[in-house]
Amino acid sequence: MKRSSVLVGAVLVSASLAACSSSGSAADGTGSGDDATPIRMAVASDPGVLNPITNATADGQQLALLAYESLVRLPAGAAAEGLLATDWEVTPTSATFTLSPDATCSSGEPLTASDVKATFEYAADPATGSPFLDVYVPSEGMTVTADDAGGVVTFAFATPLSFPLETVGQLPIVCADGLADPAALDTTTAGTGPYVLDTADSGLSYTYTLREDYAEAPTADMPTTLQVEVVADDATAANMLTTGDLELALIGGTDRDRLSGQDLTSVDVSAGPGRIFFNQAPGRATNDLAVREAIAQAIDRDAVGSVSTGGRGEAMTSLMSNSSSVCVGEDNAASIPAHDPDAAEAALSGAGITLKLLYNSAGGSGITAGVELIQEELAAVGVTVELTPSASYTDVIFSGGDWDLVWAPISAELPSIWAGILSGDFPPDGGNWTYNANTAYQAAVAEAQQLSGEDSCGAWSTAEAALFSNVDVLPLWEDTETFFGSGVELGVNSNGQLLPTTLRVG
Repeated sequence: MKRSSVLVGAVLVSASLAACSSSGSAADGTGSGDDATPIRMAVASDPGVLNPITNATADGQQLALLAYESLVRLPAGAAAEGLLATDWEVTPTSATFTLSPDATCSSGEPLTASDVKATFEYAADPATGSPFLDVYVPSEGMTVTADDAGGVVTFAFATPLSFPLETVGQLPIVCADGLADPAALDTTTAGTGPYVLDTADSGLSYTYTLREDYAEAPTADMPTTLQVEVVADDATAANMLTTGDLELALIGGTDRDRLSGQDLTSVDVSAGPGRIFFNQAPGRATNDLAVREAIAQAIDRDAVGSVSTGGRGEAMTSLMSNSSSVCVGEDNAASIPAHDPDAAEAALSGAGITLKLLYNSAGGSGITAGVELIQEELAAVGVTVELTPSASYTDVIFSGGDWDLVWAPISAELPSIWAGILSGDFPPDGGNWTYNANTAYQAAVAEAQQLSGEDSCGAWSTAEAALFSNVDVLPLWEDTETFFGSGVELGVNSNGQLLPTTLRVG
């Protein structure tokens, strides 16, 4: 349950959430499930603010999925499915969505095309501070038009997008009553999702109730009440599953071992991609390709990956997660420098290089073991590595701080998102925090952006290979975690998060 990975390359600081209640009609207590007994679900940390447009943390987005919906959804390893939209047409420069007539807000009002447009305008406003800007919401060159009578929303993009459906289609949509008072979104819900927030006890639990007017998906046997509890560690969550004090929990590491053989539903999800990024700012040793290549040769990716994942992970051959819904099966392992400590020593020994390796101090014992092994492997070829753990490591990299290597478990659902991370202006003027200036990558990105959907995957693969061969990033292993359900069936999306409409009691 160590959801330390950064969704779409962004992290927010959680704020305190006072006890509150939400508006909207809710089921009366018997609901669609077998009885009114709450289904208890664990999250690893208090999500703080509940605004789905400003909170990109994994736990914040998990709670957002209960109360909010997007135009489409991406099940793990599968193509996009309609959610608020029933039909769509996309090109690299446009996307048109027809809304479901069954989509209603928790206020009881029908969702309108204008509500969708207003949500994008709210997210695009720099004053909102949405981490989804330039992820699901292009910051420049996008216009949105709404046809309320026809229930149609149309997007036009001045700069072509390879994945317009998966880009704008994934932003959580907020209803009119929520947008009328955005500050209230921190502590209440105002969406079209199957659940509404009933009560909240900051740092402890959040209770959601099934809407009796929800009609976008079958609700038979869905839990009437979901009680989301903050459980900080996997060992405690595993104990609570076995003692009947939890029904849903995400468990990682070896704590899963004692759950095998139990009468539990389980779904494995990709989590915590292990990658080393290099600071290529002028004056850094890692600005030199020969140094980066030698560092990559010194690192035994399989050994580090196995240690960091407890032997449960899989070697990464792509920037994309193994659960990605697009460009599935991309393999650029041939472009990654092979393990060759002798060549690394010949290149680095006697150079007197000292490097700072930054990593998340709250990332768990696996990551700590992984960076310590990297430190040993680089020491063996003459490089001194100073380990610099930080709970705010993202602040360090985004601000142009002091680091040479960083273990950053950034998770991005689309290859186009990486273009926003690895291109553009350098800090503090932009978000290109690796100071990447790989012209071969940029040329392949420009080609990919002229193509749509799967037709663009070849160009994106070429772009990715350019990153690996230039050692802008070194992929290691991707960890796994497991969602367990006790008496509850479940399904997940491409981010490894629970989809509430898949929950079935019994």
